[in-house]
Amino acid sequence: MEIIGFLCTIVKNTKGLYTVMRYSRSRTMHVIILNCTDDTEKKRVRYVIDKWGEGRGEKVGEVAEVKAIVVKADLAEGEVGDFIDELYSKISAGRVEIYKAEIEKIEPEKKIERLNVTFKADIKSVEKLISFIFSKKNATLGEHRYLSDNFSEMEYQVYMRRGKGGVEVRIVLREEGDETVADIQLEGIEVASKSLKSDLLDDFSFFDVQIEEE
Repeated sequence: MEIIGFLCTIVKNTKGLYTVMRYSRSRTMHVIILNCTDDTEKKRVRYVIDKWGEGRGEKVGEVAEVKAIVVKADLAEGEVGDFIDELYSKISAGRVEIYKAEIEKIEPEKKIERLNVTFKADIKSVEKLISFIFSKKNATLGEHRYLSDNFSEMEYQVYMRRGKGGVEVRIVLREEGDETVADIQLEGIEVASKSLKSDLLDDFSFFDVQIEEE
């Protein structure tokens, strides 16, 4: 795959396609393509780009949003040359930069936080309460599995405010006699999972529950 950059104009992509050039300390350039879902995400992304692009002092390298048309050309070797020849014919000399690239998967380190919450209520009542709490957080319910009359699982995706990132939530509910135990697992970058855990502790403090933290 080759990434071909045309240094001629700014392109507004309705899907929020942005490209960032990044240099590591060894001066290896990375072209990072970010497909933003909406204007809010674009704003958050631009904030990070500006933060890394300014005031870096003596740090090596630079980060900047590329003001260009970026084309992902995944073509056969014979076709790539013809494609480039035709593109050269449409633009001023010296205004085309070509990079051979391969996808590099760099995932942020995630942190898992856990809560064990015991409710003095039946499982159906606890499911309704948890659904209410997460609805207030604009969470997306991924799955709700009923494994038996007294055993169920719920999965949510939560995006924390103020740019803290997303958290994957898995909740296992077990009804035991007159109580229901909720094992809650929060997985996300450290600041996000810790922030959601703190929020949930505040939420549960209004109810008659017992909480164990891990």
